[in-house]
Amino acid sequence: MGDKLQGKRALISGGGTGIGRGIAQAFLEQGARVVICGRRHGPLSETVEDLKSAGEIHFLECDVSDPDDVQALVEKTDELLGGIDILVNNAGIYEGGNVERAGLKQWDRAMNTNLRGLYIMTHACMPILRNSGRGACVLNMSSTMASHIEQETLPYAVSKAGVEAFTRCCAIDYAELGIRFNAIAPGVVDTPMQDFNKGELGYQEWRTAMEHVHPLRAIGLPKDVAHAAVFLCSSDADWITGAVFPVDGGITAV
Repeated sequence: MGDKLQGKRALISGGGTGIGRGIAQAFLEQGARVVICGRRHGPLSETVEDLKSAGEIHFLECDVSDPDDVQALVEKTDELLGGIDILVNNAGIYEGGNVERAGLKQWDRAMNTNLRGLYIMTHACMPILRNSGRGACVLNMSSTMASHIEQETLPYAVSKAGVEAFTRCCAIDYAELGIRFNAIAPGVVDTPMQDFNKGELGYQEWRTAMEHVHPLRAIGLPKDVAHAAVFLCSSDADWITGAVFPVDGGITAV
């Protein structure tokens, strides 16, 4: 347990599983009060039950691509926590393919959650973040695929490149208010997003293949990203804004 986020009020989208759940746990352990949101009741409820001994945590169901849903979420979060100091835009989905194979449905799904949802969540939270004043921050989840392109990843890669541009634009726009915007770009992290690949290859084969993608010869865990999130949302990072932090086992160093 620590105090790097003592008393901070955090809203985390996509907080029921994977990286979002890892961030929620790390924030609680550092003294934050937390609301997680997502579309699926089951994982959200399970996460709150598992983590409630670490601190104050609530869950709310929300589709981040729906403005009415998000507005209700933000109002309820404000009511539960008495404000928002930290917004973590973690909700995301993967859609692959190239410009011929990725249909408009796949393109729209990636953009609606990964980029439209990012805008809607941030837009709805800005009045409350303004009230929190200097030290409030937004952390967005990008991916190494935003800059290190792989074949057949068009919708996902473009959406994540948009996340990084959004982060830099907001960092400049709100710097005078002292509201910081940063992003994390993870490599391959062992989360439910990888379940399809694990099923296709078999877990051990998938793990061996993914380990060789990273110079450190290791796959990331949610806690690896969560530790970086704690740093970027704490006062230790008060002079950091507009940055995209790779947490990727060395992929972007190659």
